[in-house]
Amino acid sequence: MIKLERVYDAVRCAGPTSALRSSDLADGDVPTPAGHRTSDDPLEAVIAQLLTTLGIELDNQHFRRTPVRVAKFYREFTRGYVARPADILKTFRSANRDLIVVSNIDFYSLCPHHLLIYGGRMHFGYVPEGLIAGVSKIPRLVHALAARMVVQEDLVADIADAFMEVVRPLGCAVKATARHDCVAARGVRCREGSMTTIARRGLFQDQSSFVDEFHQVIAQGVPGGAA
Repeated sequence: MIKLERVYDAVRCAGPTSALRSSDLADGDVPTPAGHRTSDDPLEAVIAQLLTTLGIELDNQHFRRTPVRVAKFYREFTRGYVARPADILKTFRSANRDLIVVSNIDFYSLCPHHLLIYGGRMHFGYVPEGLIAGVSKIPRLVHALAARMVVQEDLVADIADAFMEVVRPLGCAVKATARHDCVAARGVRCREGSMTTIARRGLFQDQSSFVDEFHQVIAQGVPGGAA
């Protein structure tokens, strides 16, 4: 089982993500190359440099605040690096030991290879052992850990491992199906292609009956019966 807390602590030590943004400046103060007033935010400065390297004129009305917007986007999509699963997963005592499934959780993440978005739906199932998680906390966990630069294969594993570590159920399963912009918009340009990844922990690795029931519940809960 991975120790997610160690990853988050390491990122936190790298510095806060709330540095001064150009949104704090007047409308005419735009992060641009030499000759213009620049932002104190290093992320905005890097994005401005990227645009100018590509030949973009930042004085153009459509690009004046692009560094601000893109910096805000990347901070939103990487907020998961400082998330703590233990703070997200509020638990309650319960004697229930039956399968619990939360399905159709929309999610988006960033592919670390091209920094392009992938997204789709995730389904989560677990069998408790003394503790159950608040139903809204599971989508919150998914969204928190998806807000990182992480491949889909590792994302489902990280979610499963975090839940096992905090809630300590008898087992859990995570299934994600997503479309990747790095596949749809570049390279092979396969717009309809999708990828499904599944992580199983605990009794979901040993008892096929729980896996079968998990997939049956997902199929029943998705419009048209397609998981």
